[in-house]
Amino acid sequence: MSRDLSYLTIITYGRTGSTALQSALNALPGVLIRGENYSALRGLALYSRAIAASADRHHAGRPGHPWFGTAKLDPRETVAHLREHVIDHILRPRAGTKWIGFKEVRYEPGHFEDYEQLLDYLLFLNTIFPGIRFIFNVRDEVQTAKSGWWPDNPEAIEVLRTTRQWLEKAHEDVSRVLVGGNRSRLLRHEEWSTDQNLVLEAFSELGLPQDDSAVRSALGAQLDHGKGSGSPS
Repeated sequence: MSRDLSYLTIITYGRTGSTALQSALNALPGVLIRGENYSALRGLALYSRAIAASADRHHAGRPGHPWFGTAKLDPRETVAHLREHVIDHILRPRAGTKWIGFKEVRYEPGHFEDYEQLLDYLLFLNTIFPGIRFIFNVRDEVQTAKSGWWPDNPEAIEVLRTTRQWLEKAHEDVSRVLVGGNRSRLLRHEEWSTDQNLVLEAFSELGLPQDDSAVRSALGAQLDHGKGSGSPS
C-alpha cells in the first residue's frame, strides 16, 4: 500500500528533554510523533535480515531439503509488510497526518553491544521508512546523571558519556551515508533549553511544517511525569 507519509525519529537517552521535543513536534500541523516503544523495531530488524539471508540461499523447493521453501521468500515484500504493520499498529496516523514517527531512548551501552551495531540499526530504520529524518538529542552527562533515575546508577557518567559520543558520531555518519537532502540534525539540551531558536531552525532544516508559536509554547510547558518530575526527560 502506498501512503503519502514522511518519517522522523528522535534518537536520544533518558532525561535529556526529549519528551519536550516530542511535544514540540506534535504541535506542528500534520505531524504525529509517538513515544517510546521499548525499541520494538529492533526485533523487526533481526527478522527482516533473517528473511533476506534465508532467501539468499536460493534452494530448490524439495521438501526434504534443509532450506525448503526459502527460494520463495521475498525480502522486499517482507519489509513492505513490516512497514505497514508498524504504521497501522504502533504509529497509527490520524486523518491529515503527513509526518509520522516515534521517540526512543534505549541507545546506551547495554542496549547495543557497540557503536557499529547501533549505526546498523539506524540504517535499518531508513530501510523500513525510506527517507526518514533523524533528530539526535544529547545532554551534558554530568547534568543528566543528576536527573531522574540516573543518580541510582554508579556508572551513570561513564555510560552517558559513551552514549553521547555514540549519538554525536551517528549524526555525522547518518548525514554522510544517507542521501536525499537534510536527513539529520543534532540538538544539545544545554544549548536549545536556553535558545528555542535552535529547535525551530532544526525543524525547518528537516523540512517539517512550521508553527513557531506552537513550538515555543510546547517547549515552555512544564512536564509532569516520572521520577524527578519537572526535570528533563
